[in-house]
Amino acid sequence: MRVSQLLRGVAFIVPLGLLIGCGDAENQRQGANDPAAQIRPELLEVSASPASPGETIEVRFPQETDRGIAWVLEEQGGNDWHVLYYLTAAIDNSDSFGSPSWWSVDDNEGIAWADIGVSGPGPDTLTMPDSIVPGTYRLCTANSIENICTMLDIDTRG
Repeated sequence: MRVSQLLRGVAFIVPLGLLIGCGDAENQRQGANDPAAQIRPELLEVSASPASPGETIEVRFPQETDRGIAWVLEEQGGNDWHVLYYLTAAIDNSDSFGSPSWWSVDDNEGIAWADIGVSGPGPDTLTMPDSIVPGTYRLCTANSIENICTMLDIDTRG
């Protein structure tokens, strides 16, 4: 391939990539570490709170919320929330999206979520991390257009 052909290809691909990355900011999904996420327990019904380390819980959505399979468990530090764990949901008790999983923010190297859009009432199945310390946490969607959260207690009743 000649250099001029390569440069023409790059000249086409780079602007195309910039256009694809642009769009209506209000309709782009947020990620984890979303400072705009709001605690909206009326939008998330959790099957068990308190939950235990390693326990599987279900989350239902009374208003059939659009979301992804990405979730975070956060702890409060001062006025801010800090992600401790990333979670991946299994959807509607089906094997089509695999098993629920989790990983620590400290073990995040090379790990990512699939960007799968989900809607409807759920349930989304989540597994609580085995290593989580008892306490009160914030459980949030992590790749929705508007991330929503609810409080979740963890205890050792297991």
